[in-house]
Amino acid sequence: MVVNGIGTVARLAQVSVRTLRHYDEIGLLHPARVDPQTGYRSYAPEQLHRLHRILVLRDLGVPLAEIAELLEDEVTVEQMRGILRLRQAESRARLAAQTDQLARVEARLSQLEEEDSMTAYEVIVKRLDPVRVVALSEDLADHNQIGEATSRLYPRLHGVLRRHGVSTSGVSYAFYEDTGDDERPLRLTAALPVPADVVIEEDGVATIDVPGVERAATTVVRGAPTVFHDAFAAIHDRVDQTGEQATEFDREVYLDCDGPRDTWVTELQTILEPKP
Repeated sequence: MVVNGIGTVARLAQVSVRTLRHYDEIGLLHPARVDPQTGYRSYAPEQLHRLHRILVLRDLGVPLAEIAELLEDEVTVEQMRGILRLRQAESRARLAAQTDQLARVEARLSQLEEEDSMTAYEVIVKRLDPVRVVALSEDLADHNQIGEATSRLYPRLHGVLRRHGVSTSGVSYAFYEDTGDDERPLRLTAALPVPADVVIEEDGVATIDVPGVERAATTVVRGAPTVFHDAFAAIHDRVDQTGEQATEFDREVYLDCDGPRDTWVTELQTILEPKP
């Protein structure tokens, strides 16, 4: 016997009338009776059990389309476990993403409080695509030698490319590694991107396929390389504040080096350890 109107069912289930109408429209829960004159929907008491199951599954994050299949088919306990394990994994992934976002927000707030300025370095974590480069390396005693080294290495690279008739995009790279040598602990690799079919091995020049990186902390700066120290410090502060782990590898990507050095645009990149 039909005893419950749509308003009563909505109140009992603590859902909106609009939700019940939607469930009717998609075939998930049809009313037991619809008044032909008024269109008023009524439900039988046993339909409350079906509605309860729908709401339980929705609360667990199961999509409506899957709920329809679950209600129509005989689902085994093992199948239900599988569905809920999937929801569990998805929920954990969302929680991890939100936790990471909260850490980024807190780190940015801390930075703004210290800097008291919107000119603080904007740090984002992103994926880096693989790239083929021609490269020259030099081991240095300290960071003070970087400027002189780059003034030697990049002209040599451009000269080699001209001899081979290879054009480049205008972007250039600088990679940094720890050599483990106390006298010359810093290895600088100057690199220029080239097409994937180019191979040059001469005059100390090597062709390298730089692998992609899943996660790197990056910021874009405008100005001469003298500003890089503070910008890298901001990156590492942000990494520390968010509980990340930086590797020993840093990169500089010179996006626009035409004109005076104080107009240069450079992306600084710190490679992060993969998340467990």
